[in-house]
Amino acid sequence: MRITTKTIALLLAAGLFQTLQAQDDKKISFTGAARGLYYGDKLTQDSSEPDTVTAPKLNSGHVMVDLGVNIRPNKNTEILGMVRVRNDYGGFWGSGVTFDVRQLYVKGVIGGIFKYQLGDFNYRMSRYTFWNYDQEVISQQPTIFRQQTDVINYEHFYDNDNSRRQQGASLGFALVFKKFVKELQVNAVTTRVRASDFAQTDDRLFSGFNMQLVQSKYLNLGFNYANLYDVSGTSKNNVGLRNPVMTGTIQAVYGFKNYEAKLDGEFGKSRTFYQNSTTAPDWNGKFLDFNLKLSQTKWGVHLSGNAIQIGSAFRSPGAQTKRIDFSQQALAYTRITNNQELRPFTMLDLMRESSFYVMQLRPYLMEFAPKYDNITPFGDATPNRQGMIVRLRYEKKSSPITAEFAHYALQEMRGEGTLNPRKFSRNQLQAEVKVNEYFKNWKKRFNVSVSYRSDQTTREGEELVRGVDLKTNVLSTGFELEVLPSFDLMFGLQQIAYQGFDYTAVRNNFSEIFNFNEYEVDGEETMLAYGARYRFSEKTFISAQISRFNTQNKLSTLPAYDLNQFMLLFQMKF
Repeated sequence: MRITTKTIALLLAAGLFQTLQAQDDKKISFTGAARGLYYGDKLTQDSSEPDTVTAPKLNSGHVMVDLGVNIRPNKNTEILGMVRVRNDYGGFWGSGVTFDVRQLYVKGVIGGIFKYQLGDFNYRMSRYTFWNYDQEVISQQPTIFRQQTDVINYEHFYDNDNSRRQQGASLGFALVFKKFVKELQVNAVTTRVRASDFAQTDDRLFSGFNMQLVQSKYLNLGFNYANLYDVSGTSKNNVGLRNPVMTGTIQAVYGFKNYEAKLDGEFGKSRTFYQNSTTAPDWNGKFLDFNLKLSQTKWGVHLSGNAIQIGSAFRSPGAQTKRIDFSQQALAYTRITNNQELRPFTMLDLMRESSFYVMQLRPYLMEFAPKYDNITPFGDATPNRQGMIVRLRYEKKSSPITAEFAHYALQEMRGEGTLNPRKFSRNQLQAEVKVNEYFKNWKKRFNVSVSYRSDQTTREGEELVRGVDLKTNVLSTGFELEVLPSFDLMFGLQQIAYQGFDYTAVRNNFSEIFNFNEYEVDGEETMLAYGARYRFSEKTFISAQISRFNTQNKLSTLPAYDLNQFMLLFQMKF
């Protein structure tokens, strides 16, 4: 079997080379990435009884190449095929090599009007219909930690534009007008979320429709429709999910000299029900989110205020599906101590464990970790929230400093398990300084970043119901300093401390709450890292770093432990 696989691969490569030689260079281009990643881990436990069962050291890693070929047979058509070849360390003479098709699509223009794409593509709509929010505590990380999370994001097609990777078909076109209205943009998509097993599981599709009316540079109006639904008749099961979401958007801008006012708003409703079921719920949820932003462009000062109200029954799988599945278990050091107890996930695992991450939409509210984020676990689309969010930002092209302060004052619209709603408070400060720009003759980069977030969840106690008081503090800081041309030194520190008590909801298959679990934490996680990086270009670098991760949980039977990690990463994109 090994000889057959190698032979086929060589024949395909030879055939591709022959084909490309015969093609016009303008019709063929290459894209892709290459990566070499190595982890060396050492576990140290703070216990009076030595652990004689768990291996103290682990080594892992892989080498991987993604090779994509763009073929443009004519000016209106593009074809992309990308193949991955990967070899995990420990596989010798080809025994550990895997071949996969990573991406395949066809896209083009019909009649110079309609843009289409078939196959794999990234797609997004609005923040409440189809949006891929960042994972917890990622937005605050310094560069040295982001190198690891960037690997995770690349593996799961998580782009910076918050789009989701889907497989299906999309179509779009625009109409241009001479008077009153500038342009009407229309986009539609249908993707396959789940395949039928021809027995009790239907095909599940996601379909969306977006219409954007650009009246002028001062006013945009939009309409969005998104629906996650089962296709009746594709199995013997006659109960089918339906989750349509409809929203409207508005964006109005007015400027005068150095002042600008901008209004962004989205509002709408959802319905969640199951056809041909007498036991499933039929929920109707509503939401509204309006943001007013005032800017003084000369000074670089931007002040904004959000008013939000998101119903407890609002369900939008395209926006509420999380990146992380917290029901999964870490693969590295799954069990520790002589008793081989399960090791709870940590922020280090969130940076490394690919198995934690999901790509397909979930029709229910997923589990989350209150100790990391109890206020916006589902991003802006988190249900059962109302209140205000105020942001003050300083950002100016001529200034090397960027800073933002945000204050959240939210509460539940409807109490869970009691009539009293939880109240949520968040204060967050982020700043970044390009120190080298302070000096005219200093060409080398020197970036410093710092971030601090303080969260608190409270609710007064009642008879037989314990009061809620949960606090989380997140501190992140780091720098990257170019000491020689293209050679950088890096440092990073991230610490999460959590303490307090809350209740977590237990839901059935229809996402209905039927019970509550007590949730109590008292601990902290700290990760300190330093390393070096050499940049061959903006898209290619090699990096080495040493980090120490420590976690302590006063309420756990597990001892405090350290994970010392050495990471070597080579990354190329082309």
